[in-house]
Amino acid sequence: MRFVIVVPGSLILLMLIAVIGAGRGTPEPQTLYPEPQGAKEFLRRGELYEDAGDYEKALSDYEQAARLEPDNSDTYLEQGSVLSALDQPAAAIEQYLTVKEIDQQNGISTRIVEDLIAIERAKL
Repeated sequence: MRFVIVVPGSLILLMLIAVIGAGRGTPEPQTLYPEPQGAKEFLRRGELYEDAGDYEKALSDYEQAARLEPDNSDTYLEQGSVLSALDQPAAAIEQYLTVKEIDQQNGISTRIVEDLIAIERAKL
């Protein structure tokens, strides 16, 4: 007894795209953002570097984003994350305290940041 599976043409195309795409890695951050224009692009490229494990480049981009947009707490949160990964808990705490200060000024809950600070203090 033979079984025949009928696959619609569009599904075959999707499967082909998935197979081809699986062979390609994520584009390099420098390729996607060769010359970041503004804090958001530096932040995004920094996140890509961080995801790739290139913490020094991520930190550099986060610092540039902070210079361009000093009131964006996301930048300091990301810096804290990288500093934690680099085993620099005291420096990470400084960044998390900046996040807490900015978020309190904006009426945003700081509970998550307080938890991150506690985690880093435990490393000291």
